[in-house]
Amino acid sequence: MLKADETSQRFWAWVDERAIVRRISLVAAIAMTWHASQWAMSFAEMSERPGMDVAAIIAAVTAPAMAFGGYIFKWYVEGRAYDRSD
Repeated sequence: MLKADETSQRFWAWVDERAIVRRISLVAAIAMTWHASQWAMSFAEMSERPGMDVAAIIAAVTAPAMAFGGYIFKWYVEGRAYDRSD
């Protein structure tokens, strides 16, 4: 029978070998980018504010999501390159 520590080590080795955390992070970033884009489009269509106000609000809301998505994608690509260099 496997001890709890050995089982835990095998589980985390399985997770690391398949880059599961990296892939889940990438999917979450893509979903967040999609949601932010959908929100921006609906806000632009429905807002009664002047054009510059709408653009500023959309930029303020979507910029962090886009920056996060870019960082996660960079992390994903660098992780794949690191995995292939072993």
